[in-house]
Amino acid sequence: MTYENAVEKIHSLLTFGSRPGLDRMRILLDRLGNPQDRLKFIHIAGTNGKGSVCAML
Repeated sequence: MTYENAVEKIHSLLTFGSRPGLDRMRILLDRLGNPQDRLKFIHIAGTNGKGSVCAML
């Protein structure tokens, strides 16, 4: 088996009976009326630069 065959096999596997992705989450959010669209905040995370980013905003 080549590396490419192995990668293709891994990508073809189902995880818990469904393919990974955001499609199911989008459907759920649509059914809930997309509550995330009404949120009025920004989440700044990471190892470095959070203070600088906040200062620039």
